[in-house]
Amino acid sequence: MGVRTGLPRYKGVHLEDERLYLLLDRYLAGEATASDAKAVQEWLAEDPAHALLLDDLRLIKRVIADKAPHSGTDAAWAKAVKALKVAHPPPPRVSRRLLAAALAAAAVVIALIGGRGVRGLGGLLRRTPQWTEYATAAAQRMVIRLQDGTQVTIAPKSRVRYPADYGTAHRDLYLDGEAYFQVAPDSQRPLRVHTTRSVTEDLGTAFVVRAYDQTATEVVVAEGRVALWRADTTAAARARGPRPDAPPSALVLGVRDLGRLDPSGVVTLRRRVDVGRYLAWTRGVLTFDGTPLGDVVLTLERWYNVEIRLAESALAGRRLTATLQNEPIDLVLQRIALTLGLRVERAGGSAFLLRNGR
Repeated sequence: MGVRTGLPRYKGVHLEDERLYLLLDRYLAGEATASDAKAVQEWLAEDPAHALLLDDLRLIKRVIADKAPHSGTDAAWAKAVKALKVAHPPPPRVSRRLLAAALAAAAVVIALIGGRGVRGLGGLLRRTPQWTEYATAAAQRMVIRLQDGTQVTIAPKSRVRYPADYGTAHRDLYLDGEAYFQVAPDSQRPLRVHTTRSVTEDLGTAFVVRAYDQTATEVVVAEGRVALWRADTTAAARARGPRPDAPPSALVLGVRDLGRLDPSGVVTLRRRVDVGRYLAWTRGVLTFDGTPLGDVVLTLERWYNVEIRLAESALAGRRLTATLQNEPIDLVLQRIALTLGLRVERAGGSAFLLRNGR
């Protein structure tokens, strides 16, 4: 039975309404129409508890896709039935298919955990999902291709991770550091990149996100458009999970736009930036255009796996314009010193010291 957008009959979580579960089943299976997807998004926005239910159903589908152990299956099934308090066959309006899936998932979980007992299906299902993670060390870059065709180029000392159900009902990636995302189009599942402070959602595009440590988040758009907004880090937001849609306050960026979210939450926009400069690192080229020396030092430490110290804090504000390509760190620092009137000293091992040249 089809479901039109707008879900007044789905206010609250009514397990007896089979149409709701059929809709969510299609959504999780990637078989939802555009109107189905919109209906689910509206339903998710009505109540934070709805996102938890959807997460439970997503995990049910994932668990029952795995092969259950042969030994103890019957006993596990009996324990699951008891735990779920199913004392008699469900009434005609209950989704038997979904109930069977829930019981199968519970049986698998019980068989895996042995005699540790069951506190209820909801508590079992809301465990931390499994993650896939790719991380680079200093002086290392990495290119990965996700199962949906999206390509991610990861900068040095950066990390990209995503949950096991990536691509099922959503495409959420989590970034520490810097990466270039060439996104495979999917109108039903926009890709989102989460950092500590921000969320960037693709609207059919390729873009760079830079968010190292406690610095500002920068997003540069090479193709298409993206939406950028401040992440909600409250406990309620973490329990709810990713938003079903971008907030009205999101900043929409187009080609050659640079959006910047500073640590205090202020968002600024620059237009017509040189995208090639922001993508040069994907080819092993470092470009600086009036960049503070303090930021330059942090970049060089990540790319060359060295320690660089500034003899005076005032030097961090000096600005450098330069292009560096596959040059030894000694030569790089000599060029910087010549440009800014500094001198380079060895500080022991792989450490360098920059001080005024006078």
